[in-house]
Amino acid sequence: QETSAHSSLLYQHRHMSKDLMQLPKTEASTTPQYRQIVNSIRKDISSGVLKEHAPLPSERMIAERQKVSRMTARRALEALELEGLVYSEHRRGRFVSPSRLTYDISSMVSLAAHTQEQGNSLEIDVISSSIADADTHVASLLGIVPGTHLYQYTRVFRSKGHAIFVETEHVVASVCPNFLSHNLQQSTMKLLERLHNVKTHHGDVKIRMRGMTAMEAQWLGLQENHAGIELEQLVYDTNNKPFCLGYQMWRGELAEFSARAIVNQNN
Repeated sequence: QETSAHSSLLYQHRHMSKDLMQLPKTEASTTPQYRQIVNSIRKDISSGVLKEHAPLPSERMIAERQKVSRMTARRALEALELEGLVYSEHRRGRFVSPSRLTYDISSMVSLAAHTQEQGNSLEIDVISSSIADADTHVASLLGIVPGTHLYQYTRVFRSKGHAIFVETEHVVASVCPNFLSHNLQQSTMKLLERLHNVKTHHGDVKIRMRGMTAMEAQWLGLQENHAGIELEQLVYDTNNKPFCLGYQMWRGELAEFSARAIVNQNN
C-alpha cells in the first residue's frame, strides 16, 4: 500500500511539474515560484485531476521536482491551506479538501435536520453524554439558576467519514425528561419536537475564530491550537424562552456560513 501511495504521489507531482513547465514565459518570469506551484495545484483540483482527499506531494518532493527551496514549497502548500483547498492531517500530510458544507444560519437552527431533509447524510458520533449542573456562564445565557440540571452531550459530525465539526450542546433537563435515553445520532432539535413537543422558534448565533483545545483537535484530526471557526448558538422555543446552548467547532476549510441581511424592514 505504501508503494502504491508513493507511486500516486509521484504521478501527481510529475503532472503538476508538466503544467508548470507549460506556463507562458511572461507568467513564469513575473509570478513568484510559490504562486506558480499554487496555481498549478489549484488547476488540478478544479479540473478533477486531484480528487477529494487525494494526498498532495510533500514539501521535499515539490522542492526537488520544481528545483525550489523547501521554504518555497512549504509556502505554496500553506497558501493552498489558507485558501481552503487543502487540509492537514496531523503527522499524515496534506490532502485535497472536500466541498465546503454550506450552513444558512438565517433560515435553520439544525444543520443535521436540513441535510437529512435534502437527502444528504451526515454521520454523527456521540462522544459523551451526561447530566451536569449549569455553571454561572451557561446559566446566564439560558436564563436559569446556576446549578440547574442540564443534559450535556458532545458529538462529532462527519461527511463520507471525514470529520467536519465537533458540537457540544447543553439542554435544560426539565423540558425533556430522560432525553439522553434516546438515540442522539440524529437532529436533536427534531427529536425534542417529536418526543417532547419542544418547538424551535429561532436561534441567536455568534461566529468567531479561535484555537482548538487538545480534545477538539484530536476529534478533528488536527494539532492542538489549530485555528478553527466556532459557532455559538442559543436556541429559543415558541414562547421566546432559551432551552438549548450549543457550540460547534468547525474545520475552517470546510465551513461556509450564509445569512440574509434585512436592511430595510419597511420594504
